[in-house]
Amino acid sequence: MESENNLIKPEHSETAGVPFPEGLSSVLSVIPDIIYRFDYDSRITYISGAVKRYGCQPVELIGKYLPDLVYNADKEKASEWIKEWRTADGNIEPIELRLLTKNQKEIYFKFYCTTVKEFKALKKNMDSSGFIGIQGIAIDISELKRAEEDKAYLSKLQGFLETTRLICHELSQPITVISGYSEMVLLNKAKDDPQYEKLLEIQKQAGKLEEITRKLRYMAKYIMKDDIPGIEIIGERD
Repeated sequence: MESENNLIKPEHSETAGVPFPEGLSSVLSVIPDIIYRFDYDSRITYISGAVKRYGCQPVELIGKYLPDLVYNADKEKASEWIKEWRTADGNIEPIELRLLTKNQKEIYFKFYCTTVKEFKALKKNMDSSGFIGIQGIAIDISELKRAEEDKAYLSKLQGFLETTRLICHELSQPITVISGYSEMVLLNKAKDDPQYEKLLEIQKQAGKLEEITRKLRYMAKYIMKDDIPGIEIIGERD
C-alpha cells in the first residue's frame, strides 16, 4: 500500500482496474480535489489523500460503497448514476452529490468520471462490455452552493423590500384620508357629543397605522450590496 498522501490501492482488490501510471504520486499528493476509482459494484478501490481535509484517512474508505457515503436525500440520484456507469462508453455526465463526513456534515461535490474497461479477460464482476468501474475527480463545490443560496436569498429579500415599499405607498393615502376626515369632524364636535370618543379612537388607530407604515418605509430605505457580484438590493430612498 502506498503512503496516505498518495493514491491508495488495496492489495486484495480484484476490481481495481488498470493502475494509475507510475510517477503520479507526487502530483496526486498536492491536488486539493479527490481522485477516485470505483469498481463495478460502486466500492472505492482508489482514493487520494485529499480526503484527509474532511477528517478521513484514505485507507478508511477503501472498500466502502458510494451509496453508504451519500446524504439520504441524494441516495436515489446516486443509485441512478451508478446504473448509468454500466451502459456508458467513455465520459459520464457530471453529477452533484452531497456526501457525509464522519460528523455527518454535508459536503457538496461535483463528480467527473470516465469508465474503466478491461478486455484481456473477463473477470468477476465484469460484464460483456469489459466494464469494471469508473475513475475520475470529485470537486468540492460547497462554497459555490452557498453563494447560489445567498444569491437566491438576496433575490427574495429584494422582492420583499419592493413589496413592503408598495404596501406602504398604498396604505398611506387611505390612512391620511381617515386621519384627516376624523380630525375635521372632531373640530365640529363637542367633547360631550356621543360620537366624539368614537371619532377620537378612529383618529388614534389611524395614527398607529401611520406609525407602522412609517417604520416599514424606513426599514426599506437602504441600499444593500452583497459580496456576490451582480447582487444589489435597492430599497426606497429619500
